[in-house]
Amino acid sequence: MDIFTDISSAGSLWFFIPPLILLPVVMTGCAMIYKILLGNILPTKIYKFFLGPIALLGFFIWAIPMNMGFYEFFRAMF
Repeated sequence: MDIFTDISSAGSLWFFIPPLILLPVVMTGCAMIYKILLGNILPTKIYKFFLGPIALLGFFIWAIPMNMGFYEFFRAMF
């Protein structure tokens, strides 16, 4: 019983790369929107404190479409 058959062939992992490239793009986009909207308004300590939760929000924005079938779209494309 070979449990690593999907990992052994590099061709089967091409569907996994676009979502992983999309993750930092979405998280950076959320952080940039946060900086544009509230970067000059908030004090520095509060701005830096909420930067992590905003990046986590970007992760959830990325994860919800992955759960709804976006992952299968990339898998079907490659």
